[in-house]
Amino acid sequence: MGSNALPPDRRIRRRAEFQRVFDAGRRAHGRYLTIIAIPAHADGARLGIVASRKLGGAVVRNRAKRLIREVFRRHAQPAGAGDLVIIPKRALLEAKVTDIARDFEAVLRRLGLSKQ
Repeated sequence: MGSNALPPDRRIRRRAEFQRVFDAGRRAHGRYLTIIAIPAHADGARLGIVASRKLGGAVVRNRAKRLIREVFRRHAQPAGAGDLVIIPKRALLEAKVTDIARDFEAVLRRLGLSKQ
């Protein structure tokens, strides 16, 4: 059985990569999260998550990041190549994964990155 981890080539990890998305990306807000997106040169979408201390302690922030990675990995994939930085909102912590996935898809549609 394979790992459910998000492979390194699907993640944004360096400060410069995050900064590039923040500087040049388009922003859209949802009920549970904010997505900042920018077209990328490589194949597939990459994910970065920014969960500040305003969200809560380490346990809370890590749970929010796990939920977002789960939605990104299983439920809703953006169409085309792009870098996404997701900022979770406090309401995400009380939501079901299906509701988060629905919100994620709606925000992607607003950004023009949805497959549908």
